[in-house]
Amino acid sequence: MKRFYLLCGAKYLTVSLLLFVMIFSYSPVVCAEDNKSQDAWRFTLTPYFWAPSISGNMKFSLPVGSGEGKADVGPNDYLENLKFVGMMSFEAAKGNWSILSDIIYVDFSGSRDATVPGLGIGSGFAINADTGLEALVFSMAGAYTVFKNQNGNLDLLAGLRYANVEGKVDLNINGPLPSGWRSSRFSASEDFIDPIIGFRGKLLLGKNWFMPYYFDIGGFSVDSDLTLQAYAGIGYRFTDWFSMSLGYRYLYYDFGNTKLVEDLTLHGGLLGFVFNF
Repeated sequence: MKRFYLLCGAKYLTVSLLLFVMIFSYSPVVCAEDNKSQDAWRFTLTPYFWAPSISGNMKFSLPVGSGEGKADVGPNDYLENLKFVGMMSFEAAKGNWSILSDIIYVDFSGSRDATVPGLGIGSGFAINADTGLEALVFSMAGAYTVFKNQNGNLDLLAGLRYANVEGKVDLNINGPLPSGWRSSRFSASEDFIDPIIGFRGKLLLGKNWFMPYYFDIGGFSVDSDLTLQAYAGIGYRFTDWFSMSLGYRYLYYDFGNTKLVEDLTLHGGLLGFVFNF
């Protein structure tokens, strides 16, 4: 499973790198922006609606072995399993420098059977696991425009991503166990702060159409083993101060196999409302 997600991350990295190549293959003519627009502060607020499929793998210990549970929510399950979701990004820019921030909060639950392998007694145990997962993910980075022409731009970025993840598992066990072991609750809350590096940019596709893209990677065993994020979409500028974009976003966390919540994945379509001022 972990290898599968790493392969997914590699796929999105490849797509992003192709976009990078596209930018540099475009005309090298540099856009001439007036000094006034370069020196003034520019702000962008983007509330967005992201309808991702969300999953988290959990691992817990029992008196007779170990078990695994999984919390899954797809777009069709939101009314049943999703309790709350909120998302927004903000950017402040001046000249070639910019400060980026993004916040995501999700709270969801699920119910499914869990397995207890390798017990060595009888035929095993049937376990029903009610799982809950609450996550707050906040990213902040500084970016610098290293390339810009009439067809788009490329920014390099570096920063931090903070995640607070709380996992809960309520177990009902059917098997040859003492009565006190047949119902258990496990919960844990963890905080993770990881460095991230990456790039982002925009391709201009005519007068009003554009293609935003973003990629970052981090973790590197500081707090979590790996965090990876990628986004690509298409947008339309209605006025100088308002645009809309539609795209696909992928966010993955590998917290390591020593945590109650081992990993967290969010991926799906995103609709953003971009306000410039």
